[in-house]
Amino acid sequence: MTMTHPPATAPTDRPPDSGSTGHPPGPASRGGLRIAGIGVRLTPGAYLLGAVAAGFSALTLPAAAPGRPASDYLAATAGVIVVLLASLVVHELAHAVTARRYGVSGTVSVGFFGGSSHGRADLPSPRAQWRVAASGPAVSLLLAGVSVAAVAGLSALGLSTRGADPLAIAVLAAAGWINGLLFVANLVPGAGLDGGRIVRALAWARSGDPTRAGLVSARFGQVSGAVLTAAGVTALALGHLDGIWFGLMGVLMVVASRTEAGQVLTTAALTGLRVRDILPADQVLVPSVRGWQTVQAFLDGDGEPGNGPVPANPVPAHSLATAYPVRDFDGQLSGLVTLSQLMGVPAGRRAVTRLSQVATPVDHLVFTTLDEPLTGLRTRLNVRPAGPAALRTGGHVLVLGPWGELAGVLTPADFARATHLGALRPGPLRPGAFRSGRDPD
Repeated sequence: MTMTHPPATAPTDRPPDSGSTGHPPGPASRGGLRIAGIGVRLTPGAYLLGAVAAGFSALTLPAAAPGRPASDYLAATAGVIVVLLASLVVHELAHAVTARRYGVSGTVSVGFFGGSSHGRADLPSPRAQWRVAASGPAVSLLLAGVSVAAVAGLSALGLSTRGADPLAIAVLAAAGWINGLLFVANLVPGAGLDGGRIVRALAWARSGDPTRAGLVSARFGQVSGAVLTAAGVTALALGHLDGIWFGLMGVLMVVASRTEAGQVLTTAALTGLRVRDILPADQVLVPSVRGWQTVQAFLDGDGEPGNGPVPANPVPAHSLATAYPVRDFDGQLSGLVTLSQLMGVPAGRRAVTRLSQVATPVDHLVFTTLDEPLTGLRTRLNVRPAGPAALRTGGHVLVLGPWGELAGVLTPADFARATHLGALRPGPLRPGAFRSGRDPD
């Protein structure tokens, strides 16, 4: 659940509490693993990566040390998995510890493609940016060197692979190979990689403009992706099937870099604005719907004026709203339903399907306050939804007033309008000028 905890909360509008960070509760809040005071979380993607490593080890370890008992291979496989996941965690911890020196705190989350939480932080200066970005590869290089030195040390002591346990040597070699790969791969100047962030920091220091620096980094990422794609295609043409991986990585890097460029421009357009500045001015009373009513009754506008905690149902044909908060019998906020969700209900089922069955539950919604900066809110919205239920209302945000009352609903259209007007308007943005229905001039 993603939520911003309001200063105070009214009983009828109070959503379930998830803390004040605006992010899903991390392991630290649930008593999970903490290292150096930083919460560490392994996502399902990390476990999938461990399974891939187990399969690869099962194919290679018997060839490295034939004729060993199955228990030895299982122990060595477990060692490779631990080395892999530990290397990823230590890499991300290096970023987190360095970022903490500049006042940026957070948890470490490791998935199938590593971790990227440190890249979302708003660091105060180019120096902070490159130091945080470089700390991960630096630690990976150090671990790779230690692993290689350990293998070389065994040989120098006369403990060659024939005298020493070959499976232990294989695990040490895997540690060196994994950390070396992390060092090299993360220094590629692509979107989401440490190399791309280092390029952004250098461009930021040179130009003094973080927006221009972000665009420079995105262009570097596109060039790097194009080079990888060309290398992959060339390798395939020469008969090397491994080239498909380079080609795929290149295409993904190009797409990610273009996306990053769009996000940089969006952030620049929204800089200086807060939620209250783009909240539609006509949302004085947020239209809510009764969750127990059927979809057909809602579409027909079947409802009497509300005298209790639940206001009357709006008539969709005469309403400009495209998203409606849903309340239960007690008037408590229970979810959000959009017109697109209602369109997904077959016509023959609308008379027997309740709005609460269609709506996105409240614990999958995004909450904000009137004073949250739009750049921070957009960053939270870019976080991958917690589950399929959250996908149905992606880009929608429930706005809470100073006392926790529901003050409005922001939709993707509101963000798009503010972004377009912000990009078209030269000079500093004037708060309050981009509310729907108002002239930006």
